[in-house]
Amino acid sequence: MGKREDIKRIERRARAMLLSKDIPPHKQDLVRTLINNKKLSPEEKWRAVIDLIRNCEEKKVVIYDKRVPVETAKDKKRPPREGGALLPAPEISAPTETSYYIDELYRKYRHGGLFRRKYLVRRPNRFGIGTRKRLIPTKKLVKLIELLAVSQNLVLSRLDAVMREILFDDSAEDPTVFNYLRLIRLWMTEAPLLHEPYDAVKWMERDNFDHAFRSLITYFYSFLKLGADAREKILAEVENRLRSLDVLKKEAANDEDPDMNRKEKDKRNLDREERIYEYLMTIRSFLPVDARQECLLAKRLKRYYDFNNLSELFLVIEEALVFQRPLTVEELVAYFRIRAPIVSQTAWDAAEDLLKKAGKDPESLELKKRESLRKELDPYETLYMLLRYEGPGHDLLLRAYADQVHYMDRKQYDPKIMYNDHHIDFIHGLVHYFKNMYVPLLDGSTVVFRDMGREEHSGSIFSQDYFVEQLKSFKSVAEEMELFINNNPALELTGDRLIRSVGDCFYGIGKELRHVFDAHRRWYSLLTRTADSEMTRVPITAREPDDRGGRGRPIPYYDCVIKELKSGTLLANELIGKRILEDNLFDGVFVRMNAFAYQVASDCSNENLLHDLDEMKSIMQRIEQSRR
Repeated sequence: MGKREDIKRIERRARAMLLSKDIPPHKQDLVRTLINNKKLSPEEKWRAVIDLIRNCEEKKVVIYDKRVPVETAKDKKRPPREGGALLPAPEISAPTETSYYIDELYRKYRHGGLFRRKYLVRRPNRFGIGTRKRLIPTKKLVKLIELLAVSQNLVLSRLDAVMREILFDDSAEDPTVFNYLRLIRLWMTEAPLLHEPYDAVKWMERDNFDHAFRSLITYFYSFLKLGADAREKILAEVENRLRSLDVLKKEAANDEDPDMNRKEKDKRNLDREERIYEYLMTIRSFLPVDARQECLLAKRLKRYYDFNNLSELFLVIEEALVFQRPLTVEELVAYFRIRAPIVSQTAWDAAEDLLKKAGKDPESLELKKRESLRKELDPYETLYMLLRYEGPGHDLLLRAYADQVHYMDRKQYDPKIMYNDHHIDFIHGLVHYFKNMYVPLLDGSTVVFRDMGREEHSGSIFSQDYFVEQLKSFKSVAEEMELFINNNPALELTGDRLIRSVGDCFYGIGKELRHVFDAHRRWYSLLTRTADSEMTRVPITAREPDDRGGRGRPIPYYDCVIKELKSGTLLANELIGKRILEDNLFDGVFVRMNAFAYQVASDCSNENLLHDLDEMKSIMQRIEQSRR
């Protein structure tokens, strides 16, 4: 009898507390579950209710006095806001804290069989459990994530090798693609729920699902915001590096191979091409141009799970497990503050020891940068040397003008006076000097050379087509200058435009000659230059590519002296007996011809030449700064 009275007393106390306590909504659900739980004894049930609501605040009781008018909401005055600041608005894109939409979401996705409802949750109470209605993944959703992980593992299978190819490539200077691939590698390692037993997954709640899926999903929408150019640059680099891997490199066909061997090679090449194609289509599935783009992974999702694309799948997962309410992509992106991935364009994101092995650590990069600047400075140093070249003890241009008027014009003029007082006439003399002295070496005319063994060779340094455009421009400038001189015998006009034309013409010739000279110096520096000895007797027909790391090519007949010029003038006879290039490479007919062209351009204050000199100063300053 006493036991029953105690139970009644506990029940009355519990019911009184239910009436007097202000119980939060989530605890109301627990109380309701406990009261309706028939497996618990009455005493356990009501004691659990008392323990659950014991710390809840008491309800506020308002006693109304009929003599005092009740203040309505309309009569209440809002307190002034400090500084006129707006109250913070609720975050409408955030997940809901209620179970209001669970039934709606369950009905919406019930046909897919990916989610089911669950009520019990783990709680730190005497029973260790509580109730909260929510959706949890089914084993079918776990299988779907396993399908996704298969594609992720395929991407990971080659990604390390691709990244290593980029990192250890000496010519790779831009780390942007490598750093993007490092982020993609981190993304591909995300495999939510697969490392947890399903019995543990069943007890997960919203926060657990958010932690599990956030990285996988936010990476997807982040790379979706990446620009098309950057995305295609990543994919193109991956394809190029895949094709350079030994296991995927195409085997070259050989006509001498037996038919059986050729068929085996073709079969292996086809298999490698298929593997490359599958890999590229898989990684492209994670880097679509837009969320609705059809791709390899999207086709599999559509076939087995009726999802059109990855974006649709990820949105459903976030909607059902994390936000627990209807959701849009815009809300998802806004809530997680997703933006395009940002990577360094200067520093390589790799371990320090790996960077040192690859020569990509800051110290090695600084040395490479300095060496690159030195190589970049080389042609400008050649230019500077040619501008300062004077010849055998004489100013090159003054001596050239003196020779022109002596041999061709049969007059005696002081070159310095002409330079200072009649500059355009001085330039006119230099144009004629170049025409009479060096044009026969540029236009492909036949020249008789004699080598050190006194053997004679007939040929030319350049083909007839090599300088055809420059010589056409030179002829036009020479005719224009002749017309100018004849129409202005007193030289009353300054002829500034004509001077600029002369400067442009000689700069173009000088630059082309310097390019040939630099290519010869690169070739000459190689220890195996004797292997190309036949090239020293063949005219140059095409321009060498602007590759300072290339092998270069020799100047034809560089080791010979000129014996005879078939179409030479009286002035050109001064070249007879002169060597094309001296052994020190800093003198000879070719060097004087190149120096003359540049110095005429300098005397005409050519803008392109001045720009080259400014660029040389800039490079020298950067080299000096790198040493500090």
